[in-house]
This record gives sequence, structure tokens and C-alpha cells, in this order.
Amino acid sequence: MIGANTLERIPGPVLLFLAILSLQAGSAIAITIFPVFGPIGTMFLRMAFGALILIVIYRSDLVAALRQSPLAVLILGAIMTLQSAAFYEALDRIPLGIAVAIEFVGPLAVALVASRKPLDILFVLLTAGGIVLLTPLVSSDLDPVGLLWASVAGVGWASFVIVAKRLGRKLEGGVGLALAMSASAVLLFPFVGVQTLSILVGDVALLLPVFAVALLSGAMAFLFEFLTLKTMDMTSFGILVSIEPGIATLIGVVTLSESVDAYGWLAVGLITAASIGATLTRKPDS
Repeated sequence: MIGANTLERIPGPVLLFLAILSLQAGSAIAITIFPVFGPIGTMFLRMAFGALILIVIYRSDLVAALRQSPLAVLILGAIMTLQSAAFYEALDRIPLGIAVAIEFVGPLAVALVASRKPLDILFVLLTAGGIVLLTPLVSSDLDPVGLLWASVAGVGWASFVIVAKRLGRKLEGGVGLALAMSASAVLLFPFVGVQTLSILVGDVALLLPVFAVALLSGAMAFLFEFLTLKTMDMTSFGILVSIEPGIATLIGVVTLSESVDAYGWLAVGLITAASIGATLTRKPDS
């Protein structure tokens, strides 16, 4: 069993990269089960099974943590529900790379507001340029409802960055995250829980993709990102996480047959350059 202490010894940038890769791989799998469970039903299963995985890991500290910060846990759970539901609704309407690029406006705004060094502004501008190139990647005829949902997800992501940063200082490892994901699943249960679980029980073969989504884009992605936020300042986090649109686009090419033109590859290059620059100039103790 991997504990919090083991994970926290991994450098923040490495953990964040693993979180991004895990999240986008899980998102690609999630899209394949949307026709069965729907976006919200899939998201409920992601939260419920992801919470169970984290509860097994952090079971000994759950009660004490809940008593320590019940309101913070509930708020984080509500934010995670908003972000994830909006993102999955967006994925049901627009391509993965486009949805992630638009969603990224949220943490990018956090990076801009929290920036203190002139060099950070350069990296943020490079990132913004890459995002601009990514957004029209597939077609200008995108579902406006999908674009709206992606924007809502961006607001939720920015809120998650801020709240998780504060909650991470109060709680060890992923204890708070396990509770927050549990809260999210409880909030969703009255709306989709019974129907979704009935479908799953009726076809146990669906357990494999459901577990993959819960593990990759639920437990692993959120836990790695949560632990990263405990050790990195918001500006560095916001800039480094900017590789996510590029990774999402590449995963979309490989798994979802999305096409990438020259502007798309240039966007990936700009975002990668900004991320490398931020990594090289980040202080070890920041």
C-alpha cells in the first residue's frame, strides 16, 4: 500500500505530470461509457469508486479529519462535483482537447493573479498563446452548450486549486480528498445513484472500465494534484499544469481520432516550453 509519505517524497512537478496523464487517460475511457451511464452517471461512479479507493488507503485517519475540517471538506466536495459534472457534460459535446483548453482558463487565471515574478508573466503569455492555437483545433462549428460547460468547469477548477491548497495544509495526504470525493458521491446519489448502480449490477463487465475511470481520473489524478498543491505555489502550479491541454490533445489523437494541424503542434510546443521554463526557474522550496 502506497502511503502519503511515500507519495510526498516524489517531486511536485513529477506528481503533477502523473496527475495530468492519469486524468486525461481516464477521461478518454470515460467518454466510451457515456452512452451507457450518461455524463453525470459516469461522474458519479468516478467519485464513488474513487472515494472507496482512497478510503481504503486513509481509513485510519478519516474520522479525525472529518471532525477537524467538516465545512472545508463539504465545500471541496461541492466544488469537485461542479467541476467534474461540467467537464463531463462538455466532453459529451466537444472534443477532449478543446474542452481541456477552455477549462484551463480557470487555473491560468489563478496563475496570473498569483504571479509575483516578471519571468512568470512570460511563461503565462506563452501558455496563453498555446491555448489560443488549440481552441479552434478541430472546427469552428463547436457546440455552444459544450463550450459553456467547459467554461463552467474552468471556474470549478480554479476554485478547486484555491480551496485544495488551503485544505491540504490542514490535512495529511489524501484524507481530505477521500472525504471530499465521498461528499461529492453523496450529493450526486439522489439524482443518478440508483439508476446508475442498477445498470452496473446488470452488466458486471462494465466494472473494468468504471474502475479504470475511477482509478485514473478519480483517485490517482485528484490525489496527485492534491499532494502537489501542498508543496507548490499557485503560480508554479498554474503554469506547470498548462501542459494538460497538450497532453489531452495528444491523447485525443491517439484514442479518439482527433486531427491536429500545424497550429495544434505549435500550440503544444509553446505550452511545453512554458512548462519547462517554469520548472527550471522554480525554487526548490516554493
